[in-house]
Amino acid sequence: MMVTKKDIANFLGISRTSVSLALNNAPNSTISEETKNKILNAARELGYRDSEISPKLCFIIYNRAENDPRYINDLKVVEESASRHNYRVIYMSIKASYLELQKLQKFLQGQEVEGVIVSGDIDDQLVELIEKSNVPYVFYGGIQRENVNSIVNDDKKIAYEATKYLISLGHRKIALFSGRLDLQIHRLNIEGYKQALKEARIPLDNSLIQISGEEDGYELCSRMQALGIAYSAVFCVNTIMQFGALQRLKESGVNVPHDVSLIGSGISEIVRVSVPHLTTMYVGPEEKELLVTRLLDIINEKAETPQSIYISNFELFEGGTVTCKNKI
Repeated sequence: MMVTKKDIANFLGISRTSVSLALNNAPNSTISEETKNKILNAARELGYRDSEISPKLCFIIYNRAENDPRYINDLKVVEESASRHNYRVIYMSIKASYLELQKLQKFLQGQEVEGVIVSGDIDDQLVELIEKSNVPYVFYGGIQRENVNSIVNDDKKIAYEATKYLISLGHRKIALFSGRLDLQIHRLNIEGYKQALKEARIPLDNSLIQISGEEDGYELCSRMQALGIAYSAVFCVNTIMQFGALQRLKESGVNVPHDVSLIGSGISEIVRVSVPHLTTMYVGPEEKELLVTRLLDIINEKAETPQSIYISNFELFEGGTVTCKNKI
């Protein structure tokens, strides 16, 4: 019986993603040399044989932390979807520096991969580099540029739906914790938040909109406490901020969700390891598989015109950080 990556992962008690990163010799892999050697040794011991004829795709994270759990979850979905189409996936993490971009350019010129999926803080210099490489690509995220192949979450709608959900539970003093406003995703989040409040005839209180360039929910909770700003619920633009906010509230003796409810955006391992589990709106794996199917259409020349496709169907992971407004 053929040994699979899943078999190796189960044998070592680690994730399948880690096994893939090691076996694919992924550039800028986040796993340690010790773990990589354990995986390679286990593969040899179990008799693993990979198919070298399988074409490869590359999943690139740009200008974000290599171990950001949000993107590791995306990588897992992409790898599983690509595998069903007999493609292997390698992973790269690239910073917005001259040397890193030169490394990426050289990698793409080597024609080692059939196509690339790029996520993170995408900017113009990266877009130009990818387009000039003539390698089929799909950008994933809020890219502010026309005539490119991109998959974009409807970030206004996800903020609208999350805020509307809090309102349906009786919350009116709803805060918004956001990152940098030079990023389109965060501006759209604010628009969706405001729209939900307006429809519910809840007056906008600008003091409830708090911005952190570092996306630090812990610091924003501390700031709200220091300024004496009252609120019963928060929409956090991502689960990293939400987790930080939860830690600060717990340290301050604030009961989540009974005193303050927290809802986030996105899905990752942090959602389930958190105590309590984080409540969040997210794009389901079936929707996210569009990243791979769209790229394969481009590779196979079934999609000749650059196009931005919007994902507007979201799911709710209920978790344990949201409840009805305390009516004491």
